[in-house]
Amino acid sequence: MNTVLGGLATGVAFGFVLHRGGLTRYSRIMGTLLMQDLKPMKFMFTALAVAALGMGFADLAGVAELAPRVNAYFGLSHFIGGALFGVGMALGGF
Repeated sequence: MNTVLGGLATGVAFGFVLHRGGLTRYSRIMGTLLMQDLKPMKFMFTALAVAALGMGFADLAGVAELAPRVNAYFGLSHFIGGALFGVGMALGGF
């Protein structure tokens, strides 16, 4: 149950930060897709770096078993899924 509540709290906090940063606005996301507004990309890369550091420190502290490992498979299906997701977001107006 603690894992579920921790995930919920993390998701709520991340959503709050996304909203406060203005990353839920249509114009901001369209600007990113058109490569005119790079604030959302900077935000996501910063979030990725913070998560990577957090996982690294958790591994050093010996608590990495709290976060599940992701399989390293990187095949054709991932490229197809990513392309479909990107096209769907672009067509959906996000």
